[in-house]
Amino acid sequence: MKRLSPLLAAGLALLLLGASPTWADTVRYPLGPSHGNVFFKATSRLVDADGTFHRFAGEVRVDPGALEQAVVSLAIEAASVDTGIQRRDDHLRSEDFFHVTRFPQITFASRRVAPADGKVLVTGDLTLHGVSREVTVPVELELSAGALRARGEFTIRMSDYGMTYRSWFNPLRDEVRILFDLRGVPAPSGSPS
Repeated sequence: MKRLSPLLAAGLALLLLGASPTWADTVRYPLGPSHGNVFFKATSRLVDADGTFHRFAGEVRVDPGALEQAVVSLAIEAASVDTGIQRRDDHLRSEDFFHVTRFPQITFASRRVAPADGKVLVTGDLTLHGVSREVTVPVELELSAGALRARGEFTIRMSDYGMTYRSWFNPLRDEVRILFDLRGVPAPSGSPS
C-alpha cells in the first residue's frame, strides 16, 4: 500500500479546507414572536384588513464579515392570523384565503443576500397557499455582537399565490403589504439548530 507523503497530505488538506465554506464565525440568531412581529396591510373599498401573525419561528445565520453568505428562514403558522375581528380571521383561515387546513405554513427561505444602498437585499422563495415565488425583500439590518434587528416591507399580489376571492361588497385590492420587525439574540454555541 502506497502512503501519501506528509507534504502532499498537508497540501491536499489545505486545498479541501479552502474549497469548503467556513462557518467558524457564523452566528445563529433564532427568530420568534417574543422578539418580533410580522404584519400585513390589505386595502379595501370600505374596511381595510390589517393584521399580524402570532406564531412563527425562524433564524438568521450570518457571519458579520460576510453578509452575502447569510441564510434566512422563517415559517409562519397561517392559523395564527389575527386582525382583531374573529369573523374576519375565520374567513381568512378558510379556503377563500389561507386555507390553513391544507396549507398550514407560510414559509420564506433565502437564496441570496446582497448589500445595497445601506440596506440588505434578501432574495428567496416565499411559499404561501401552496405556491412558491421568488421575492426580493429590502431589509434594514442592525447587527451587533449581542443582537440582530431586521426591519422591512414588501408587497405581494394575492393572485400570484392563487388567492382570488373577491367580495362584491368590500373587495380587497390584490396588492398586500407585508411588514416585519424581527429581533434575535445569538443562540448559545452548541444549541440545536
